[in-house]
Amino acid sequence: MKTITKQYKLIVFLCISILTISCETDVTDDITIAESTPKLVINGGLERNITSPLATQQIRLTTTINFLSNEPNPPVTDATVSITDGTETWVFSHQGDGYYANAMMPVLDKTYTITIEWNGETYEGADPLNEAPTFTNFYTEFEEETIFFTGGYFIKFDSQDPADIENYYYYRVVKDGEYFIIPDAGNSFNLITSDKFFDGQMRSGVTLNREITFEPGELATGQQLGISEEYFDYLFELFTQTGSSGGFGGNPPPATIRSNVINLTTPSNRAVGYFYSVDVEEGSVVVEE
Repeated sequence: MKTITKQYKLIVFLCISILTISCETDVTDDITIAESTPKLVINGGLERNITSPLATQQIRLTTTINFLSNEPNPPVTDATVSITDGTETWVFSHQGDGYYANAMMPVLDKTYTITIEWNGETYEGADPLNEAPTFTNFYTEFEEETIFFTGGYFIKFDSQDPADIENYYYYRVVKDGEYFIIPDAGNSFNLITSDKFFDGQMRSGVTLNREITFEPGELATGQQLGISEEYFDYLFELFTQTGSSGGFGGNPPPATIRSNVINLTTPSNRAVGYFYSVDVEEGSVVVEE
């Protein structure tokens, strides 16, 4: 299962300050955008998953490119990457194409700090690892098509939210071996949530994603991630701008989304993207009629 998802290109473009273009005809060949110093792009984090443990934890580093470019983001292959919990430190080695990996196993209630040394500068970012409640029931249910939603089999679950603790959740659906997200303005409310209105309650029949349906015989896998408030805020901005932009085909571009990875050497030269630490509760079921 891929841990670096299809969100990657979306995150890169959404997080960069770019020129707003409004036109009715295609004039991209006539547009000249001044070249700027490439920024470091971080994609990935730490995932604790006791159901399907990851063989390695991966972080991918690339650099930004011109907004109108069709080329892939150049990988960063010469960085020094390490992560610490304040007691132990793990060095991530480059595996190729900008991927840095280590076989460490993150644990609950730790705050992990990443340090990246690259291009003569030092970057640092941190995120705590918060526990995700377990599924007490995980299943699929058929729903008829409505004017709002496509009909089909949807992943649902029951889960007990811990009382008197601020919890933030991110929902992911795995289909055909990849995390699957459809850009939609509603993602900022459907794919992430806080327990502000259901603290300590038993949650029943929660739909993981109303835009992803399955057919009988397919394997449906869903995840509830325990995330930090800061990562929740980042994803809220990301999903809000993804939905409102409707893609990048000539639409007004979104604003910059602030990264949690700062540049200690040159503070004004922040990285793009987010370094996260999450706990993953996972369930799988074969869809039956």
